Amino acid sequence: MLRHIKEAMQEKLYNKCYENYVKEVAWQSERYAAFLQQRGEQPVLDVRQDGSSVAKSGMRTLAGRNCTIFIAQDGMAEPELEKCFSDFLEEHPACCAAYAQEDYVEESGRRHHPWFKPAFSPDTLADSFYVGSVFAVRDVYCPQKPAACMERAEAIQIFLTAVRDGLSKQPVRKWQEESVVGLVERILFHDFLEDTPDCDGEPEQLPPDNPLALWLQEQKAGEESFALEVYRMGVQTALNGRKLVSVIIPSKDNPEVLHTCLRSLREKTEGIGYEIIVVDNGSTAENKMLLEQMAAEEGFLYLYEPAEFNFSAMCNLGAQKASCHYLLFLNDDMEILQKDWMLKLYEKAVLPHAGAVGAKLLYPDSDLIQHAGVTNLQAGPAHKLLKEHDSISFYHGRNRGVHDMLAVTAACLMVSRDKFRQTGGFYEGIAVSYNDVDLCFSLYELGYYNIQRNDVVLYHHESLSRGDDNLSEEKWERLLSEKARLYDRHPELKGRDPFYSQHLAGYFSDYLCSFAYDYERRDCYTGIAVLRGKEPLKWQNNCLTVTVEHARKERRLDLEEDKEVLWIEGWSYILGVDNCRYRRELLLYGENGRHYRAKILTRYRKDVEQILPEQVHVALSGFTCRIPGENIQPGRYRVAMLAKDRCSGQRLYRSTDTFLVVEKGKL
Repeated sequence: MLRHIKEAMQEKLYNKCYENYVKEVAWQSERYAAFLQQRGEQPVLDVRQDGSSVAKSGMRTLAGRNCTIFIAQDGMAEPELEKCFSDFLEEHPACCAAYAQEDYVEESGRRHHPWFKPAFSPDTLADSFYVGSVFAVRDVYCPQKPAACMERAEAIQIFLTAVRDGLSKQPVRKWQEESVVGLVERILFHDFLEDTPDCDGEPEQLPPDNPLALWLQEQKAGEESFALEVYRMGVQTALNGRKLVSVIIPSKDNPEVLHTCLRSLREKTEGIGYEIIVVDNGSTAENKMLLEQMAAEEGFLYLYEPAEFNFSAMCNLGAQKASCHYLLFLNDDMEILQKDWMLKLYEKAVLPHAGAVGAKLLYPDSDLIQHAGVTNLQAGPAHKLLKEHDSISFYHGRNRGVHDMLAVTAACLMVSRDKFRQTGGFYEGIAVSYNDVDLCFSLYELGYYNIQRNDVVLYHHESLSRGDDNLSEEKWERLLSEKARLYDRHPELKGRDPFYSQHLAGYFSDYLCSFAYDYERRDCYTGIAVLRGKEPLKWQNNCLTVTVEHARKERRLDLEEDKEVLWIEGWSYILGVDNCRYRRELLLYGENGRHYRAKILTRYRKDVEQILPEQVHVALSGFTCRIPGENIQPGRYRVAMLAKDRCSGQRLYRSTDTFLVVEKGKL
């Protein structure tokens, strides 16, 4: 009798454990649903199609106040769509057109894969139709009243023509200040899809007669009119007769690396004349001799001025000696891959609205992305999609085609000499990091658009192992100091990037919606208490597997952060049992005789679930622990884990070879 009661109680406890496990997995694996709930929106819609007979690829129109709204047929518009667009255009009289945010919806009504778009991006729009499924055009820009239904290509042409006509009425410097095309920040359209879409697929390409692209190419650039006339000739030989680009390469004690770069540049560059300037801030006597000999053989200008390393100063010195109208800053560890690379950068750099123009950089002999534009996140400037595979198209083609970005890397950056001088050049108060971002910020603030050309690809022979985790404390502090200096110079851009939606996360390399779980929040700390008693070796069991991925002081992201936080993260599971039954906690055993027990935040780990398909309920195997440094005494602590079966009371213990070092008072 007692055995049956005990079994019934355990079954009831297990059902509760399983129910909580399923809920938590659903919560942590549906970030967008959590995002919507946080905003007070419904993650599931009542889906009703209107039964229109127009082709699914077509568009229908809706008359707004002084505007026409174009809506993709295969989807569902929000009831307030007409009011939102009409109100927006009335509030923004300089706008000739507008577009909105959107997402996808399943037949069940579940919303997923939001598509959060950037602010108006003329070069992106000239390359692909990032506007999406719903947009509005002010009536004065419509040649005639659009039909109730039309082909998508016709609707897109009306939109692009309106944008062209609107831009032609404003000076370039006003394009940002009084945007010709506006973005309604609400989600106003839900695209019908039976299956989960490949939302990271290729961007929607535009026809060759794209009126916006043609108009942008035809613009005269004042002092740059000669360059544009040469560009219009369109033949490869047209640009060979005159040097138009000064290639500036900072290099010190890297003769072999530089020689490889120059050889690829000479062999692969066609269609444009250029000069090369190498700036050396103090190579050894032996390397200086080699570089002087190389300069004589290769025919480049060699500037040797010994000084402490200052990337900005080296680039500025090269720019002072440049004789061409366009400057191309290039790292000495670059490898050219395509013959039209410089010509393609030049095609954009000559345009009057263009600031800096950058290329996509890959790690050598791989498809791993090193650079596809710089995004200004809440945590600071960052290379999005870093070390992702370029064989995959991410977030509606962010690593494909041409995109307006807030910044591009100076590892390969072309800019008009006149615009470079308008900014004052590279700011020499930022010697190592963020100097290229500072230049791009200055160009943006002057009204120019910085452009990322992902159709120009180079290899960057930067080590794959290089990263923030490998920086010394001294270098990390310098990085934070230079980031602080960057935002002191550009306070209005701190935490802001018009080309990266405010609805996207500010701390991740992926394009995720802006919602953070507790284990991702830097201000979410876990409890810690003094542990008394001996180490529970009687519960030691190798079935409990523990992998500690990080156990260290968490690096601060801003000089203003004054709280020391200890960070432990990893994953664990119990072999051959149902893991949803167990509650885990970390134990810290100090060599100083002090011991602690720390609560953890459970983390969804899809990767662990995939590599351990034979194990039961391991989706929540991840754990994260953030402990305020003031709550633990200085010392060296061995990390261990205790797991308790919430149904039977069984305990399992496992010690690890990982140590957490606490140095109180240091940040």
